[in-house]
Formats: sequence, structure tokens, C-alpha cells
Amino acid sequence: MKLKYHKQNFFKNTYCIFKTVAIEIIKDKKPNYTSRSGSQYFYTEEGVYRISSHWGRAATCKWRLQTEEENTNFRNTTKVGFAKWSSFYRDNEVEKLYFIKKSEFTNKYEYFHKNEPTYTSDYVVRTADETRKVLRQLKAITTETKWAKYIPHDDLDDLRNFLINGLITSNKTLQELKRAYTNP
Repeated sequence: MKLKYHKQNFFKNTYCIFKTVAIEIIKDKKPNYTSRSGSQYFYTEEGVYRISSHWGRAATCKWRLQTEEENTNFRNTTKVGFAKWSSFYRDNEVEKLYFIKKSEFTNKYEYFHKNEPTYTSDYVVRTADETRKVLRQLKAITTETKWAKYIPHDDLDDLRNFLINGLITSNKTLQELKRAYTNP
């Protein structure tokens, strides 16, 4: 049974993806709560608005901001996000709660909670630490090429796709996948 989140408990060990909204929606409202770091929270029946200059890790939570902007590097830039209460999920470091897929918004590989509607059994579910490790490997595979010179291949894109698919849909290590590619 999914825990119901609300204004009294959403800020304790949760994962959530907030959707970017225009600041005009709340510009004349008074925040219900302001954190020590300056983030402001506005509660509604449906969910919560958050104005903040920092997203990602927030105290004991993992809160991302989904934006359609080209430049998603908005550190130290104040943004407004909204999340429905039903978009919050339990978070901890020990349970296998996360899967990885390519985000339709950033076009990069990101982690998502297994209770989100986009989860399918094709994806491997991992702990937070295991997920961070695989994300680092995916970043290297997608942005660098020096690793590929040690693997016999004729098509770098085919090699990348094989390794990426293997990392997100199996429990095989990167080394096992590299060996499998060269010795099918």
C-alpha cells in the first residue's frame, strides 16, 4: 500500500519530480513554510509549489525539477516547481527503489522511482548507491570515447547501445557486458 503524502510528511525521505511552472501562479501568495536554506513552500489540496535555487538533493529527499528549457544547468537560479501529493514516493538508501531510463525531457539517462507510472519490468531496480554507480558509467559511455578503443567493434553507436541497454535492463556488470559484446 502506498503511503499518502501531504503537507505534514512530504519532506521526510521522499523522491519526487516537480514540474516547472510560471512564478505568476504564486507571486501574490504567502508561503506556508520557508526552509533555512530559503526554499519556499505553498500548499494546496492537490500538492505543493516549491520556489528554490537548489534541486536534486534537498535534506533527506531527492527532488528533481523537470523543465522543458534547453539549458537545464540552472544552479543558483530560482525556479518554481509543482508536484501533486501523489507524485511523492518513499526514499531510502537500502531498498531497491530506482530504475534508469532516458528522460524524454533532458534526453539523458536519469533515475526514476519504481512506483512511477513509467516503470516496466524491462528495467532493473537498484538501490540508490547502485543506481549512482550505473549513472556514472552511462555518462562515460555516452560522452567519452577513450573506453571504446579497448573493445573490438566496427560501430561505436552499436557498441554504446549494447552497453547502455545491458546496464539498464540486466544485472550484468559493465565488464561482463564488454566481454559479451566481443564474444557473443
